[in-house]
Amino acid sequence: MQSRFIQGLPINDFPREKVNPQTILMLKDIPTDRAFLLNKGSAKGRDGCLYQAGQAINFKEFLAFPTYETPVVCLEVCELIYLPREFIKDNLSSASPITWTLARSLALDHLMVSVLL
Repeated sequence: MQSRFIQGLPINDFPREKVNPQTILMLKDIPTDRAFLLNKGSAKGRDGCLYQAGQAINFKEFLAFPTYETPVVCLEVCELIYLPREFIKDNLSSASPITWTLARSLALDHLMVSVLL
């Protein structure tokens, strides 16, 4: 998921990590306590979703679930930026406290519809 919301956040001070091709970025049941922003490179989820630089990996799962469900592997050298859940929540809620709840609800609804199709 690529959005102006994440690209507009002050993320320069958050941890970064370079990872090699074929590195598994997330496995099933890793807690969604942080969002994974793909700053450089590309990755692919087991569900076939392709991620490019600038996209948040499994962002709907980050919003909707307590743990990630879909494994993702690097296709090339990648640089990740780790964004804490509270940082995302605080920024989404800055205009209205209901925004966080609404975002989580919409993400869950979309994921459930995808499973049913």
